[in-house]
Amino acid sequence: MTTPRQSQSEQRFAGDPDPDDPLIGARLRFCLSQVEQQLCEALAAAGFADIQVAHFKVFRFPPPENERPIDLAQRAGMSKQAMNYLLVQLEEAGYLVRHSIDGASARVVSLTEKGWRVAELQRATVRAIEQQWEARVGRARFQTFYAVLKDLTDAA
Repeated sequence: MTTPRQSQSEQRFAGDPDPDDPLIGARLRFCLSQVEQQLCEALAAAGFADIQVAHFKVFRFPPPENERPIDLAQRAGMSKQAMNYLLVQLEEAGYLVRHSIDGASARVVSLTEKGWRVAELQRATVRAIEQQWEARVGRARFQTFYAVLKDLTDAA
């Protein structure tokens, strides 16, 4: 049975060999959503239920160590104001501190011990997800998948 959406896809994407098949961007977003969901579950189970998906932009690799908020914002692809909003939340919850280095007027961001526990748990959780995916598709296929991702991201 063809749904109205499918018939629109067939009309709009004429010439595409499979207009109803998601492209790589959609598939990568789906994988990211799975990772984010498992991260939220692991963090909540460990007592960090106040960490939200939006906060992952601050905790992403490499975690902030003496980084300026503007640099974090650029790395996350967001405005300085939006990043500042996240930083205030995380600072108030005790995950990070803002401080000046050598008396400079510019303040930088670093994780607290509590913040490092979150970063460590996130990394361990993602490693576990990688192991789940490897078990699902096989070691050789997963290693190829990871190598291709590495090539694509190292070239960026």
